[in-house]
Amino acid sequence: MNVFIVGLGLIGASYAEKLSQANFTVYGYDRDEQVMQKAKENHIIDASSTLDSMEDAELIIAALYPKATLAFFKAHALRFTPNQTLSDVSGIKTELLEAIDACLPSSIGYLSHHPMAGKEHPGIDARDSNLFKGMNFLIVEGKRSREVDYKRIQLLARALEVGTISTMNAYEHDTRIAFTSQLTHVLAASLMHSEPALDTKTSTGDSFRDLTRIANINAVLWSELFIDNAKSLNKAIERFEKALKTLKDAINDNEKDTLERLLNEAKVRRQAYD
Repeated sequence: MNVFIVGLGLIGASYAEKLSQANFTVYGYDRDEQVMQKAKENHIIDASSTLDSMEDAELIIAALYPKATLAFFKAHALRFTPNQTLSDVSGIKTELLEAIDACLPSSIGYLSHHPMAGKEHPGIDARDSNLFKGMNFLIVEGKRSREVDYKRIQLLARALEVGTISTMNAYEHDTRIAFTSQLTHVLAASLMHSEPALDTKTSTGDSFRDLTRIANINAVLWSELFIDNAKSLNKAIERFEKALKTLKDAINDNEKDTLERLLNEAKVRRQAYD
């Protein structure tokens, strides 16, 4: 399959490198000429790659921030053909897919997806061809999703060697992600902001480092994701605040039995993920 990837940052470059290793023909484009040069020199993308290469692709993937994704598909709406599948890797879907649907000709197929993997460090130098191996992979269907689009995205997922593949609509995706991804980043950032003293790093262990790893965050990207999914994220934060208060009250009221029950329930729920 011929694939065109626009945006050769962490996700885009990791996709391109893995797909090239899987003998896909991978074209790529990044507005940064140095990134383009590096991608070609390292055989991450085809050496002939230009923006015009997307005309030869069966699958076009926007590995960009949400607003940049929309801008790209708007700018090139008349260049896409019905025999192509368009997709994106954005961390939010509902408003994005509605806006993309409104800007494309009716004959164009679109099937979004979201690989549940990443790193704290952005950019092509942070790429990892095995980043998605065994990880969850979400397919997000919309009004334009056709059978051929599902086949191409599933072929993509198999080449990336992902783990569980789940299919859902955009609203369900954003509701889930608000809890499993966005809330966790909010918690990590909040934990760092609640640090009681500047020398606490000399007293940390694995638990603190594990909980705060993702506080090493791409502030530009995650600010956009939080705001674009504010309704679902705020609901997730409110549920967390309620759960935290329940634990706090049990501690304050010296309710050891209640506290043990809550902790054991949490352990059982977490064990179900393994």
